[in-house]
Amino acid sequence: MSTYNEFEEEQYGKLNAHIFERLVSLLKPHWKYAVGFLLCISMVSAIDSYTTFLSKRIIDEGIIAGSREAIVQTIILYGSVILLQALGSFGFIYLVGILAERVRYDLRKKMFNHLQQLSLAYFSETPVGWIMSRLTSDTERLSDLMTWGILDVTWAVINITTAGIFMFIINPNLAVIVFIMLPILIIVAIQFRTRILYHYRRSRKMNSKITGAFNEGISGVRVIKALSREDSNLGEFAVLTEGMYDASFRAAWLSALFLPTVQVISAIGLGIVLWRGGMQVQIGNMTIGGIQAFVSYITFIMWPIQDIARVYAQMQNAVASAERIFGLIDTEPSVKNRLVTVETESIEGDIRFENVHFSYEEDDPVIKDLNFEVKHGDMIALVGPTGGGKTTIVNLLCRFYEPTQGKIYINGVDYQ
Repeated sequence: MSTYNEFEEEQYGKLNAHIFERLVSLLKPHWKYAVGFLLCISMVSAIDSYTTFLSKRIIDEGIIAGSREAIVQTIILYGSVILLQALGSFGFIYLVGILAERVRYDLRKKMFNHLQQLSLAYFSETPVGWIMSRLTSDTERLSDLMTWGILDVTWAVINITTAGIFMFIINPNLAVIVFIMLPILIIVAIQFRTRILYHYRRSRKMNSKITGAFNEGISGVRVIKALSREDSNLGEFAVLTEGMYDASFRAAWLSALFLPTVQVISAIGLGIVLWRGGMQVQIGNMTIGGIQAFVSYITFIMWPIQDIARVYAQMQNAVASAERIFGLIDTEPSVKNRLVTVETESIEGDIRFENVHFSYEEDDPVIKDLNFEVKHGDMIALVGPTGGGKTTIVNLLCRFYEPTQGKIYINGVDYQ
């Protein structure tokens, strides 16, 4: 059963074939939108790199060469591709927005419908805050990964690929230097994001506990006031909030350090390119426009790398959300209807408990070998100490739970 576990954040988050297949299945009903936004973002990404190459041509073939005609022709071409890029940007934003909302709707509808089928035992064992987190924040995170996350990765990969192609066209030697720098940037980015994710998960776990504490504190306010537990509850809540603050602070500190580190590494690579490129300009092996294009491509590549690292971190977090969501959806109700049942027009009749045993937890029985019979029309009272099983007997009779052993008969028929 998928119930709350305070260690769930550490246990979840590893992508496997089964989870991947179920994630892809979320997009299958809306595959046209998915294909549409992938085509649009691919076009936008390719144009990003191409416009930088056009800037090189304007400098080399127009400004330095003194050709007004080349400048005009290149600017017209530049404007045309920018217009095409604007249309592509509108297309992918529109399509991915619709797709994200549809994925959220499908997930929430499926979970809510499944919750209606689950037995009372599930809701007794699972905090309301945990269930609400599955229906709200987890669905939000998962739909973002399957839409905006895929979009960002596609944009990043195509940007890096097309930028690399144009750099090799301009100067293969300098392009090799840039691509030697790329793995270093990617490794550093992923390491930062992994550590940020660790603290973010701690924050998420504490947030789930805080949500549960809020729910229990508000719903049980009468008991809290009756027992004068305000100070005790405040102390317990302070421990939770301090833990969340510590985890959130560490994640924020690493996030603040991440961008400057990437910028320093990029600056080192940029310096090497400028030094080598300047030498090649002096001997006529490279143009000023080529140097400008390389500088643009290096600064341009920084953002796709950060996007890949960010999506990698989000993917692990979203996979954890996916496993919790799928765990809820896969939870089987403990009370099930049999394939063959007896039709009846009324449930009036004698009630008989025969050798009934029941326990909420396996090693803690609440009812042991209970036998009694109530005739139709009789009125009885269940009397006993708190925790003696009075409410449990009524719940068993209503079939909110089923006996672990024994039978319950209504009008001589097993009520299952």
